[in-house]
Amino acid sequence: MSLPSKYAPEGLSREDQSKTITSGHVRPRRPVNYTIRTIEDRIADAVENQTYINTNYTNGDIEMVPMDDHSEVDVISEFVNYSRSAGSFALDDDSMEGIVENSSDFEITEGNISYLVVDTNFILSHLNIIDEIKNIANEYQLKLFIPITVMHELDGLKNSKRITSESDDRISGKSVGHLARWANDWIFSSLSNNSTVVKGQKLRERLDKNSQQDDAILDSALYLKERYPNSLVVLFSNDKNLCLKALSNEILTVSFRKHMTAKLIAETIFKENIARFGVIQSEKLHIQREVPAPISANTNQEKVSEEQVSNVGTFSNFHEVSQKVYQEIQIITLSAVHHCMETAYGDDLDLIRDYDKESIKTLHDCSQVFIRFWLPVFSTYFKSLRFVPFEESGERRHSKKTPMHVDIPSDAVELHSFLAFWSKVLTILYAAEMDENQNSALEMLIKRWEKMATIF
Repeated sequence: MSLPSKYAPEGLSREDQSKTITSGHVRPRRPVNYTIRTIEDRIADAVENQTYINTNYTNGDIEMVPMDDHSEVDVISEFVNYSRSAGSFALDDDSMEGIVENSSDFEITEGNISYLVVDTNFILSHLNIIDEIKNIANEYQLKLFIPITVMHELDGLKNSKRITSESDDRISGKSVGHLARWANDWIFSSLSNNSTVVKGQKLRERLDKNSQQDDAILDSALYLKERYPNSLVVLFSNDKNLCLKALSNEILTVSFRKHMTAKLIAETIFKENIARFGVIQSEKLHIQREVPAPISANTNQEKVSEEQVSNVGTFSNFHEVSQKVYQEIQIITLSAVHHCMETAYGDDLDLIRDYDKESIKTLHDCSQVFIRFWLPVFSTYFKSLRFVPFEESGERRHSKKTPMHVDIPSDAVELHSFLAFWSKVLTILYAAEMDENQNSALEMLIKRWEKMATIF
């Protein structure tokens, strides 16, 4: 009997004609990578939205598609690393390089300046955060630095046509190309508008001219560290190997964390800068912040002079003055509050519920510490000064008490009230906890703040 076949002498039976006859091994389909699918769908929606805006002749903003979790960040980082290893980057357009070389350098200014070096994978994944940092950079004395290698890589990626196949587990080059084009447009816009916050690396701003890829990015950070020894240099990258290289060279790093925000990053960097270099003013007033004492003598053990107090610096508007006074008071108050908590609880402080030094970052946080620990800690310091605790609903419980000023003053009247309140708070805390030199330094600072408050 022959095998079932339409070519056999007896042909196929009626039953066999209704069957699907196959042979060999059926190759299973590769499972769908939903992380990649999600990213590409969001990018496609952004492209469609941008096309709609352009066809309606309106000035749309640069699209920004943030990566929301570690798996999405890894997809972008792996694509960049793959492209680097494959040598896929080639500079097709030298217009960016021309703008960079003809642009001015960062202004050499005193203060707690921090330089943020941005890696390719980070600006692709978090362009929204980089943009937000740019908007608040002056408030936290930040500068954004784009390495030559990053500009070259973005230029190479923006024209990528690579399409993902079923056997491929990487995002398509077309989708990454859109991210790269938006990042490239953002950099071009910043540089062409002569931004004082965003600068591109010039060819001469290198230590090792033969370094390539991630080593070249690290080299740009090391150049800044050598060029600005009294400033903090931080690398923004999601490349773990590059971050390890940076840390081994004493360069701090920022990588993706769930729920990270531009403000949180900026505040953390600013505090780290203060912790390392002290409060640096344009008038060369150096006050180091040491734990547990919030104010100590400067590195040369010199006293703050009346001349230094009279030199309050240069400000172009009231907001700059208000911001500066607010930042300095906040820094000193944060340290003073922690010092008082250490005095009260000593080695048991780590066991206290509702208090975590790392989570106390603002004047509002300080006010909540005052409220929570009023009876066991702070009531012993204050006998005449009274606060207004606020419920979460925003209603006052004791309307006759003096309100705590925790927001940046918006006008001269608010600034004077703000300054009067916190000057009194700090004076009382210092009188109880600090030595004569520290109290003298605080007194001089208060005089300077009062003079700054009269500028506008």
